[in-house]
Amino acid sequence: MTPRSERFFSADYAKELLAIAQGDLESAKGLWQLLAGRRENICYHAQQSIEKSIKAVICWRGQAVPLAHDINLIKARLPDGDQPPIPEDLSELTQFATIRRYEQGPFELDEEDIRSIISLAEKTLRWAYERIHGKETHGT
Repeated sequence: MTPRSERFFSADYAKELLAIAQGDLESAKGLWQLLAGRRENICYHAQQSIEKSIKAVICWRGQAVPLAHDINLIKARLPDGDQPPIPEDLSELTQFATIRRYEQGPFELDEEDIRSIISLAEKTLRWAYERIHGKETHGT
């Protein structure tokens, strides 16, 4: 990565980023509950929650945060022993933060797809919250 594609943030910013990730997850759930708009928008907000949750942990650890949407690239910054509890390859989620924001895409999203990505976002947010705040509960 070039220096412009990553940035160091203060550890305090990790908590703010985690709160934003929570808001993204709530937005995804709200759109899903309303059944309004494009399903890709639900996935976009869930993807953003996952992305920001992982970035918050990277920030908390004092590492440079990749300024990218590729979750696999972002996860690669974490040690093998401290990965989020989600599948190893999440390259398919990147499309919701990039190309599928502008086009429907090659497949239609069904309810199971939506449920799955929301669940991934919840698990990732919980994992990040535990690393930054300890074992306290929060609203996912």
